[in-house]
Amino acid sequence: MKNIITTHRPLDEIRADELQQSMDMIEQKLDMEIGGKQKTIERQELEIQRLHALLEVQSKSLTDITVQLSECTRKGEGNRQLINKLLNDIDRLNQDIEWYKRTYVKRSLLGVIKDKLK
Repeated sequence: MKNIITTHRPLDEIRADELQQSMDMIEQKLDMEIGGKQKTIERQELEIQRLHALLEVQSKSLTDITVQLSECTRKGEGNRQLINKLLNDIDRLNQDIEWYKRTYVKRSLLGVIKDKLK
């Protein structure tokens, strides 16, 4: 009842003022909502930038790890080949030792005498 006509203004002018005030309030609320949404957009843009930077760091780390894995696989294969070679060398040396024992220890004069005594 605030708008009781106590002034001598025309009724159309009062309604126009009320309409203008309502429009101003709507405009203010829209401005506030737009401002809030703009802040939300800015926060989300910052979060997107942070996530992009994090993704870049993780991508680089993944690339580094992939390179390290490849290098470790290559070294592991090289070590496996070296171990196999060493095992073959050991086997050949054991065969040489057995040949030496057969040839010089068991067939020597002392080896033959030893066998005869047993």
